[in-house]
Amino acid sequence: MFCKDSRTEQFLTQLGVEWKYVDKIKYEQLAPNWESQNLGRPKARIEEAMIEYGTLMESGSPAPAPILQDAENFFPVLDGVQRLGGGQLIGCTSFPAYIVSASEDIARLIRILSNHRLQGGYSETAQWSLQQAVAHLVVAMGMSCQEVARLGGWKSAAVEKEEQYQRLSFKIRCIGGPEELNKGIVEQIGKVVDFDAIEAAKEPVAQFCQDLKRGRFGNGEAKPYIDQFFDATAKIPKGKLHKELTRRLDVFHADREVKTRLDGRPSQRRDPETKLRGAMRTLLTVTEEVLKTKTEIPYVDEFFQLLNQIRANLQKLGKKSLTR
Repeated sequence: MFCKDSRTEQFLTQLGVEWKYVDKIKYEQLAPNWESQNLGRPKARIEEAMIEYGTLMESGSPAPAPILQDAENFFPVLDGVQRLGGGQLIGCTSFPAYIVSASEDIARLIRILSNHRLQGGYSETAQWSLQQAVAHLVVAMGMSCQEVARLGGWKSAAVEKEEQYQRLSFKIRCIGGPEELNKGIVEQIGKVVDFDAIEAAKEPVAQFCQDLKRGRFGNGEAKPYIDQFFDATAKIPKGKLHKELTRRLDVFHADREVKTRLDGRPSQRRDPETKLRGAMRTLLTVTEEVLKTKTEIPYVDEFFQLLNQIRANLQKLGKKSLTR
């Protein structure tokens, strides 16, 4: 029902842990509640995965042996919860396994990375696996981004970017901001403000972040407001920061588009003027970003043609406004 697997052996060897392949491990020897402990997935048990593994095993297609941690009285399951569950469904009472001698930190590392590295039949998305790796291995355990990138097969830049996002999101939550804020918005905020330096103004900053989420602002839509709210905060004396950002929060709330977004109406029911203003601001933000990155845009004439059409329409709207 279970068999040796070269990928598992290579993975464990790369981690530098001692392991041995042991036959006839009984389910009774597994750690209590083993089926509910699985850091490699958002949900510990996936019923359809266990059914599929059980069906394959029963038809003669063995599954890779699970990875267990060597412990004094029982074996914690580090990898293979779904496969073991599939074995139970078809009446297995014992199985072979890779037994590793590892510290709790290394055991956690195996729990986090094994599903991603070994590419089982029910792998999670690469982004979810990266988030878990950064949260548990970098933020919680203090491993370097470079080390986690090497072990997980990610680019160092991707791991570093995720770490920055998670740490900044945590700071936003700590000052009273939303539990989850759009990743692109968090990254934009991180580029323009040092959260450690604005502890004295956490109330208006937290409210600003709450409003960005409540108003369902997209990345491009939020950028002008973020730039305006946090403009030159490093130059403002710490004792005056709370008053100044409170004033800026009032300016933000006075904006017509912000009012429309925060009054409870769905974005698709915003009035045409508000939608037009948001679209124009997004266009301005995009062109500024293209200029900063010095990206070459071919066929610029096409954009000027669109711009001339927009200008003509705006002139018509202006004439209508004057005749009211």
